[in-house]
Amino acid sequence: MLNYLTPREIIDHPGLRLVLVQGLPSPWGQAAKTIFEIKGLDYVAAPLVAGGTNDELVAWAGENSGPLVAWADEKPIHRWLDILHLAERLAPTPALIPEDAMERALMIGLSNEICGELGIGWNRRLQLFAPLMGGGAPPEGVARMGAKYRYNTADAAAAAQRTAASIRALDAQLARGGRYFIGDRLSALDVYWAAFMNLLLPLPQEQCPMPEDWRPGFVARDPEIVAALTPALVAHRDRIFAAHFRDPMEF
Repeated sequence: MLNYLTPREIIDHPGLRLVLVQGLPSPWGQAAKTIFEIKGLDYVAAPLVAGGTNDELVAWAGENSGPLVAWADEKPIHRWLDILHLAERLAPTPALIPEDAMERALMIGLSNEICGELGIGWNRRLQLFAPLMGGGAPPEGVARMGAKYRYNTADAAAAAQRTAASIRALDAQLARGGRYFIGDRLSALDVYWAAFMNLLLPLPQEQCPMPEDWRPGFVARDPEIVAALTPALVAHRDRIFAAHFRDPMEF
């Protein structure tokens, strides 16, 4: 497991800092952490409690979400693309954003289908919330997160169809490529896919440990999503994980 510092130690630290959702394989955090590690960037980490108020971190960063990332005396950031650009700035090689403009636009657009609002991660989160929100009296932490991510029944009902459509787009792109989604080299898109499979078909417990009562919710069971998850996409996750992620994942 990660050697977490306290929020105060993170705030006062002069270097690269990363705040992760503790105890759960949050794909946004796993992707950020892995990108830093691929680039050989040293960081220190602090925990964020899922569903908690995390008052000290909110006072510092203005956000109650993970990951949070801060470099030196710069303002903390939390959006996936801002984190990627920071990593590229701090360690330009190995580059995880293509130099070619068309490839770069394609990579960022497809990454948004995974990481962005109403992307795969967002929609799967709505599906995780749905059973708890539908009863009318969700736990306080779930209600807090539902409000933060604007949970509503219409988006929750559309989540499976939207998720499957994004997965099919990724499958089509992988079929055009080969070993990677974009061109002949690793990009951030490959990392995002491997991380966000945590919300679709997580790796076994020995590679992706999590509380056993949470695991069923992390497995996508909607028939449309299951059908979209081709063997090629699963194999791609497995290969990228084996080559570039900590085994087991740490969170």
